[in-house]
Amino acid sequence: MSIEQSVRDDISGYLLAHYEIDLNDLPPDTTVRDLGVDSLGLLAIANLIEGKYGFSMDDERLASVRTLSDLLEFISTKSAEAERAAAE
Repeated sequence: MSIEQSVRDDISGYLLAHYEIDLNDLPPDTTVRDLGVDSLGLLAIANLIEGKYGFSMDDERLASVRTLSDLLEFISTKSAEAERAAAE
């Protein structure tokens, strides 16, 4: 399983457990606001990802997340950056 899929599964599990939202039932352009996920919810997701995968997530960039696809793209980018840094 790719790290992107693993992260998506982690986010999906978090949303299901805390918001009773199934990520798989939603279009990628669904806004986090429509889901009822506020900035604290995004920070909780960031902390979950940081703790499990060991890469830091910039709070300013995280604050710019508006949709589910933004969130997944942001995490995918951070994952790729962490992999490049580890390879250097």
